[in-house]
Amino acid sequence: MKKKPVKIKAALTPRTMGVFVLLIIVLSFAAGIIRGEMVLTLTGSVFLAIWVYCLAMTLLLALFHRRRAGGVTIRLSPEKIISGGWTQVSYFEDEGSSSFREIIQLPGILVRCCVPLCTKDGRHLTYDFKPELKTGAARQEQFQAEKRGAYFSPYDEFAVFDILGFFRFAYRMPVESAARLLVSPHTASEAVPVRASGGESCREGLPVDRTDDLVDSRPYVPGDDPRRINWKLYSHGGELFIRQGEREPPPQSAITILIDTQFDALYSRGIFALRNRDKHAVASADARTAVDLLCENAMAIVDGLGKEKDVQIGYTDSGEKNGVSLTRAELGFMLAFPAASPAPMDLPSVPEERAVLILALPRVTSEASSLDRFLSNNASRSIELIFIYGAGEGGNRVHEERAAAAEICVTLYNKRPGVRARAIGFQL
Repeated sequence: MKKKPVKIKAALTPRTMGVFVLLIIVLSFAAGIIRGEMVLTLTGSVFLAIWVYCLAMTLLLALFHRRRAGGVTIRLSPEKIISGGWTQVSYFEDEGSSSFREIIQLPGILVRCCVPLCTKDGRHLTYDFKPELKTGAARQEQFQAEKRGAYFSPYDEFAVFDILGFFRFAYRMPVESAARLLVSPHTASEAVPVRASGGESCREGLPVDRTDDLVDSRPYVPGDDPRRINWKLYSHGGELFIRQGEREPPPQSAITILIDTQFDALYSRGIFALRNRDKHAVASADARTAVDLLCENAMAIVDGLGKEKDVQIGYTDSGEKNGVSLTRAELGFMLAFPAASPAPMDLPSVPEERAVLILALPRVTSEASSLDRFLSNNASRSIELIFIYGAGEGGNRVHEERAAAAEICVTLYNKRPGVRARAIGFQL
């Protein structure tokens, strides 16, 4: 079955340098005519020749590669990595998309493929490479993703542009709507001590009844638990035996870690806004870094608790993800939300039998947030609340402000019934 051709969009973008040079050309010709100076006119002519060459050759080369661009496919593998890891970019061309295996370029005019990736809270990652097929039907490149997040891509680009930065012509190829690259957080070097404990969850495996049968017992060895000694056998034979039928898996403590990803003016040194198109927050850089710190500590807590505890996770506006067992990949989807967001954000509800541990960012405003609403709705239960902030070397005003805000938050939230709050700073 013949593959249906992909509909691509073409866009010619005059860049800032191209507009600036055009202005110089106009001013040079105008000044040369008015003042009658040949030098200015000659200067304008030279710039005009270069400008026209870049425009004409960019359009010509883009038209020449139009068929090739329609048959291009770019894939990322693996799609799930840990922050700081590498992912591979594979470039494919459909059969018959071009009779030339090597990319034809002109002097000063380049051809590149671009993979623009971004998270819904404003983190960007772009990778450019030369789409060259010297052997075989695919080319593979690698790039590093250093920041955590779920990266989406509205399109891939097959672009033609001049090296002077005057013009850029791009064929935009639509891609899948799901996250193309999921970058999970790495684990913090030291786990935060956790005091929260919940009720016992279901025991794994079938319970085993006690027995006095010698077959289900073994001779006592120094170091065995004396509570498991079969005293009835001892009264009959005078030898010590250990009951093996009493072995049961230890009870599991059920804990839910909630991560409050909302921030206020304390983390808004950069500009943040709200895009009306998809209603997702575009956070400042330091707010996203602060949420990364929460994720890294959540992973450290999970690893520190071990398999003997049933750990789950929830986070701001997680919605249908409520109650899903914690995985490292799950933390890649978390976004930094401004507390003043027009759309109300909430933490997911947690069953009464589970202990609750909340990781949050310190605040300097008193406006209602997802954390306040959750505590108000769970006023009758015990909740452990930890405010985590980035600490630096002494004398850093921003870090001192966050440390002071964290201590104030601890004082205020400890006044709520059932809440045990504390603050912990981590070196960035």
